[in-house]
Amino acid sequence: MKKHKLAYILLGIFISIIFLFKAVEIVAFNEAHYEAMFIKYDIPKATGLELEELRVVMGDVLKYLKDDRELLDTTMIVDGNEEAAFGERAVLHMIDVKELFIAGGRIRNIGFVVVIGLLIYLRMRDGKWKENFTKAMFYVGIVNILLMLLLYILMLMDFYKYFTYFHLIFFDNDLWMLEADELMIQMLPEGFFNDTAVKIASYFFGVNVLLGVIGFRKFGVFDRLNGKGNKY
Repeated sequence: MKKHKLAYILLGIFISIIFLFKAVEIVAFNEAHYEAMFIKYDIPKATGLELEELRVVMGDVLKYLKDDRELLDTTMIVDGNEEAAFGERAVLHMIDVKELFIAGGRIRNIGFVVVIGLLIYLRMRDGKWKENFTKAMFYVGIVNILLMLLLYILMLMDFYKYFTYFHLIFFDNDLWMLEADELMIQMLPEGFFNDTAVKIASYFFGVNVLLGVIGFRKFGVFDRLNGKGNKY
């Protein structure tokens, strides 16, 4: 495995990226998740909109982020008049968010191609690629689990602080700093993002536990427990 160490490291990195971005996609585009959050945080009361209206508005936002609609020009009826659902800054910020999702999808797809290429390479060059691949997945699972635990501790300490860091890293403007009366803020309060981050991390954590378990036996742990010794 030492001879092809870099290839296995890259394989672990790109597999982690694929699983992480897939977890983000599963949660971020799950309409049932938003409905549950609307109910949990009593968003109808905060916005003055019925739950069905919130579903429609959020549905438009998700279609926009999926690039299924060109503009986020959702309207709603307020006191008998048709008005834009979101303010100018919110709409401009969502352009940045959409670009971030699109970039994430591209990176995930590139990662998938890289993983396939690395597997082909390792199969051709490493005579023990199956065993070493399984061991690599064990390391990937353990490292990612530790990172998720660290992230969880940081979130418990001060979620808003690290949520702010996220925006400062990924956005080059302050459009994400919206007024309290902006519908986007009222629909998606801080608690929503906290719960969403935990859910994404939980999915990613679960996948890495599975990877760790799959690789567990390759270190002969089960054999040692059964008194057979380590076959390596």
